Amino acid sequence: MILWKKASLVGAALVTGATAMAGPALADELPVKITGGVTFLTDYRLRGASLSDTEPVIQGSVEASVPLSEQVSVFAGVWGSSLDKDAGAGSMETDLYAGLQGSFGDVSVRARYLRLVFHDAKDIDFDQFEVGLSAPVGPFSIGVGGVHDEYNGGGHSTYVYSSASYPIADTGFAVKGLVGYEDGTNWDDKVNWSLGLSYSKGPFVVGADYIDTNRFSAASDGKNRAGGTVVAYVGGRF
Repeated sequence: MILWKKASLVGAALVTGATAMAGPALADELPVKITGGVTFLTDYRLRGASLSDTEPVIQGSVEASVPLSEQVSVFAGVWGSSLDKDAGAGSMETDLYAGLQGSFGDVSVRARYLRLVFHDAKDIDFDQFEVGLSAPVGPFSIGVGGVHDEYNGGGHSTYVYSSASYPIADTGFAVKGLVGYEDGTNWDDKVNWSLGLSYSKGPFVVGADYIDTNRFSAASDGKNRAGGTVVAYVGGRF
């Protein structure tokens, strides 16, 4: 019941935001592109560790982008996720972000600033700076990136990652994998990795990822919230 109440809250906020930003008058005046979606997941894993105390969540986003040139555009958006208070980060997370993205030949670059807000939790909101790029390499799409976190009251962390995806032609299926490394105030020498399979058709997507790390962190039941698990998800995009 609690999860569905959170789902209703997130869904209502996303629909309201999308309606406000995607109205006909705005679309006629500016070349605004609106994207977003809603996804249900069996767990919320951030860099391999659960932020929802290994409980299911609903996540959603709305993003608006405006081209500055043929290659570069500016964007801003909001992303949200339900949480579980037993994980220590409150009942909900909201990320507000803005940045620049561009395509130069086959290489896509994206840089953004985020403010991460954790509702019903004190003094854990923080700032995040992220840059990443991706490019096709043969049949694969390869990505690399880095993230820097600045925590309230001091402390920081740095996370770097590489990813790869392989779409299986004419099937809607894709195989993807990721390896990341985090070091800083909250985690020391943590490595996370994942391997997954997804299927998409039109605006709908369903999939599952195996996720693991080299670290232990206890969930409320004493189990490892950073241990190996399969996270399944289903969602829709617009």
